[in-house]
Amino acid sequence: MVSEHDLHLGDGRTLHVYDTGPAAAGDGPVVLWHHGTPNIGSPPAPLFPASERLGIRWVAYDRPAYGGSTPSPGRDLASAAGYASRVADELGIGRFAVMGHSGGASHALACGALLPDRVRAVVCVSGPAPYGADGLDWFAGMSVSGQASLRAAVAGRAAKERHEAAAAYDPEMFTPADHDALGGDWSWFG
Repeated sequence: MVSEHDLHLGDGRTLHVYDTGPAAAGDGPVVLWHHGTPNIGSPPAPLFPASERLGIRWVAYDRPAYGGSTPSPGRDLASAAGYASRVADELGIGRFAVMGHSGGASHALACGALLPDRVRAVVCVSGPAPYGADGLDWFAGMSVSGQASLRAAVAGRAAKERHEAAAAYDPEMFTPADHDALGGDWSWFG
C-alpha cells in the first residue's frame, strides 16, 4: 500500500510524496524512485510483490510541476538531490538507493553524483543521453510525436504547455512489442 502526503518546502511550494511504508523489519533497504516523463511519482507497482518479500521500501515524489507538486521555475537536474534529501529527511531515512526511469534516470544520476554519502546505488532505466552533447543528434530515432513533445519542451514552458494542450496520444510512438509489454502488469506506466 502506498501512502501519499505533501511535503511543504517552506517557500510556498510543495512536493507530493509517496511511501510504501517502513521496510519489513524497519531497517530494510529504501529505494527512492524518480519517475519518467511525463509520468507522476507513484513508485513502480509491478515491483511491489517482490519488494515486499525482500523488505524493500519505495519512496518517491512528483517532480516540481508534475502531479501534486508545485512548479519550481529554473530548477535543474542538480535540484533533484536537494528534493531527494528533503524527502528522505522528513521520512527519517539516512541512506537509500535511487532508481530512475526515462526522464527520471538523469535525476537519479544527479542524486548519486551529489549525495555520495547517502546514495548506496543508482539504477537508470531507459534514460536519454545528455541533451546538447557534442556530435549527438538527440532526436534521432525518436517517433515524430516524441520529437514534437521534446522539441516543445526545449522551446520553453509556454511552448510545452501549448503543445500538450493540443497533442493527441500517438500509438505509433511505441512498437508492437512495447504495446504488448505495456498491456499487462506494466500498463501502470501509462
